[in-house]
Amino acid sequence: MSGNCAYESPQMTELLGETLRPGGFDLTDKGVACCHWTSADLLLDLGCGQGATVRYLDQTHGLNAVGIDPSHKLLAMARKNNPDKSFLIGSGEAIPFQDDLFQGVLSECTLSLMTDMTAALKEVYRVMKNNGTFFITDVYARNPESLEAMKTHEFESCMRGLYDLKQVQIDVESAGFEIILLEDHSELLKQLLVKTIFEFGSMNAFWQKTGGACATGFQETLKMCKPGYYMMIARKAE
Repeated sequence: MSGNCAYESPQMTELLGETLRPGGFDLTDKGVACCHWTSADLLLDLGCGQGATVRYLDQTHGLNAVGIDPSHKLLAMARKNNPDKSFLIGSGEAIPFQDDLFQGVLSECTLSLMTDMTAALKEVYRVMKNNGTFFITDVYARNPESLEAMKTHEFESCMRGLYDLKQVQIDVESAGFEIILLEDHSELLKQLLVKTIFEFGSMNAFWQKTGGACATGFQETLKMCKPGYYMMIARKAE
């Protein structure tokens, strides 16, 4: 992925905490309950960042997970914070694991960061066991007609990768998954918006600090897309 990585900025961690996503672990808890994972299952955190979710799954739910991320900087933090856990360099488009290994894959605000989402979905399908569950939380554009303007911005943030939720549903099903749950949780973005403006003065100021010169004009484009937030659970059909 090219451009300036907003997720490596201290301002992003200051705002979102170690999870680097809206809502923290609230939807993670809901996903664990809906997916019925057990301590016997191996899970994959796709885009694990600083390793917060891998640690949380272990300490709160007794679940075993490994993480991959394309950022050497974030993985170094993940390994330091979780010396007994496994973290590998990797991307959604090239998952460094064998076929049919995981009972569950979590992609929390990371699918929108993939350079090629179709390839990433195929990879998730490949490494997942039959009847395994794919847990996704991410951003989408409530006004997808404005998405074309987002392509002019270079820096790396899930908001840069906003997409049409209807197209996501088509892509997930085309990859071989059955969608068993889809919920809107855009209220988490609204809460984050209020917090961001309170702490940084404005959304423009926040994007300038996390994305630098690459973020010029980004907030105006983002407003046109009307971002929302969703949770999806999909099952790998036999």
